[in-house]
Amino acid sequence: MSDVPGGPTPPPPPPPPPPSAMGGPQGTIPPKTLGEILSAAFNVYKANAASLILIVAIVVVPLTFISSLFSNVVFEGTKQRAIILGNEVTVIDRSFGFFIAGALITALISVIIWAVLQAAILRAAAQATIGDPVDPQESYRFGFKRLGSVILLSILVGLAVIGGLILLVIPGLIFLFFFSVSVPVLIVENRRGTDAMSRSWNLVKGHFWHAVGVIVVAGLITGIVGGIIGSIGGNAWVVRWIFSSIGSIITAPFTALVSVLLYLDLRSRSEALTADTLRGELAAAGASG
Repeated sequence: MSDVPGGPTPPPPPPPPPPSAMGGPQGTIPPKTLGEILSAAFNVYKANAASLILIVAIVVVPLTFISSLFSNVVFEGTKQRAIILGNEVTVIDRSFGFFIAGALITALISVIIWAVLQAAILRAAAQATIGDPVDPQESYRFGFKRLGSVILLSILVGLAVIGGLILLVIPGLIFLFFFSVSVPVLIVENRRGTDAMSRSWNLVKGHFWHAVGVIVVAGLITGIVGGIIGSIGGNAWVVRWIFSSIGSIITAPFTALVSVLLYLDLRSRSEALTADTLRGELAAAGASG
């Protein structure tokens, strides 16, 4: 480097790393309030929007198109005019077996694709949270490796919640919140099945109302935003599909970030968790089969 006029120009400084929610690469992750979790999710989302949206769009666009196509075209049934209580109405003539077949096909496609997306977007969210670059291709490679584990865990959590709802409703809601970070546990710590559920239960225990507040407020935010965007579609199913896809693409990364940040927050309340610890766990989970 030279200060002499006409000397070589010094190279520009390297770009700053993307912001993380950790407060420093070496520091212990501090507990966060509800507002701090939501604020961190917005900031990390803004810094990594292109990669996170791409990860979601790769799945949401074809998935919602297939679902809309099956619901509105393939299994729509035959429209007939009928007189009911003196008023002429349109009645859709659709056999029950045909309807069930369409619902099962759509549900099967949705479960498989959403399981891959959930693993991919949660891993990407965890990387973005600690300020690491997000690679959509690597995220999906990881997502396909965890497909079976995510489906099994989702089934186990779903059975527990449904069973609780049958038993007076309130137990089902309690199970829903206690198992709310089961999938982040699977993605980051590589704990599977009931082990991930037990870990989630122990993390939420003692901070139940904090977890409830974060989940409910984040759900309201994404529900309102997604509902407003989805309502633009009108009556044409293709237009509804387009705006429904846009709503999901925009809200899904925020939901994933809040889920990961809540999981990390719950860990930070009982462990000396650092960004380096989390980075090592993500690397180990990605390397395992």
